[in-house]
Amino acid sequence: MAKIYLLNPPYIKKYVRSSRCTWLPLAGSNWYPIFLAYAAGALEKEGHQVKLVDALVDNWTHQQTIKDIKKNSPSLTVIYTSLESLDNEVKLAESIKEAVNTLIIFVGPWCAMQPEGILKKSSAIDGVIRREFELPLVNLARALVANENLNKVKELSWRDGDKIVSNQDGDFIDNQGLDKLPFVTDVYKRHLNIKNYFQTSLKYPFIDLFTARGCAWGKCTFCLWPNTIHQGAPYRMRSIENVLEELKFIKKELPQIKEIFFQDDMLPRIRIREIAKGILKNNLKMIWSGYAKADLDLETMELAKKSGCRFLHIGYESANQDILNNVNKGEIVSKMEEFTKNAQKAGIKIHGDFIFGLPGETEETIKETIKWAKKINISDYQFVVPQPHPATPYYDYLKEKGWLKDGKLNYPHLSLDDLEYWRFKAYRQIYFSPKYIFARLFESFREPQEFVRLLKVAWRGLPQLFRTKN
Repeated sequence: MAKIYLLNPPYIKKYVRSSRCTWLPLAGSNWYPIFLAYAAGALEKEGHQVKLVDALVDNWTHQQTIKDIKKNSPSLTVIYTSLESLDNEVKLAESIKEAVNTLIIFVGPWCAMQPEGILKKSSAIDGVIRREFELPLVNLARALVANENLNKVKELSWRDGDKIVSNQDGDFIDNQGLDKLPFVTDVYKRHLNIKNYFQTSLKYPFIDLFTARGCAWGKCTFCLWPNTIHQGAPYRMRSIENVLEELKFIKKELPQIKEIFFQDDMLPRIRIREIAKGILKNNLKMIWSGYAKADLDLETMELAKKSGCRFLHIGYESANQDILNNVNKGEIVSKMEEFTKNAQKAGIKIHGDFIFGLPGETEETIKETIKWAKKINISDYQFVVPQPHPATPYYDYLKEKGWLKDGKLNYPHLSLDDLEYWRFKAYRQIYFSPKYIFARLFESFREPQEFVRLLKVAWRGLPQLFRTKN
């Protein structure tokens, strides 16, 4: 048995590291450390003593974190890192190494980008797992317990004396393997404070889980997870029976949960219908939401609504067809508009994600997207500037064009500051418009709890819009 410490490390307050992009959200939303939690369950199943700590969401300092690790004295410490916060994690790893004799391994989507570069940052980092890390961590823990050499642990890049060694790639967890993983919601219950997690579009408290791994579409050039942690992996699904058992577990063991969010990269039509029919057949009576593409038909969304679907998170990205084509989005603007109308007919709310700065973007296309976003009149909006992550086709495109500055987006006709200006302007133009305000007030009359949710979002987010200089 090994003692293992899994850490989402401290950084800037309210920073989000566990989602598909890293940023400081306007309304202070955060996500569960879902990949670390699945790894915790897999390691516990092997009989190891595991502690999962979300020091970021718990607002711990480096000192508090080091003190807790020293108290637990793990033989293996696993740190989930991100590109923006990497130097922070390197410094923390060096402090941990000084305090505790522990093997330090970095994990996360960003580890697929430059594993050797991360190892070269500091001798305190003993290894990096390049892609999905449940199976590699299980194999690594076995090797440590048996005092074996690490050269057979697949997906591991590691420090062997003065050399950096990259072991061969491993196999991804398959459908049957996903069914064998412990329920991540049970891991949350035992290791984390569920009250600390909040999402603007979801009822509080919420909980999330995967019903599948990888993206059923998986072709968008800018998307982080499909191009890094799931790189090369097929779309894999848990059996619907296994998913339903976890939903029953939540109903029984976590009765305080108001909404379940399916964190799958994208729920395709067949998966949504399968989940909805299973919920209805088992009379589970629960509220759920998830990610989807804007191509679902009305019948599927009516079935989803009947089963308790409340919100769908949709990556519209842009209202300009050329831009959508440039990033392999696989969407047609007119079809996205038709989908949105059908979602509203079905009674499903939409959280729309928009990106300013994809290939082909100009001030005119941004204005076009803002105008279209107003027109579709959805419940929630998110506007972001894309993050050029190495290992993504989007990054390669920008690098080839010479449109990167210190690793960040820098078009000759649209600087990063320009894009941030338009991002905040889009928020203000929509959220302060009479059309949006009256539409949300009308919804609130029919659903008083929705008014309470909107008040919370406004309390957290609107001050940020007023503070901005643009």
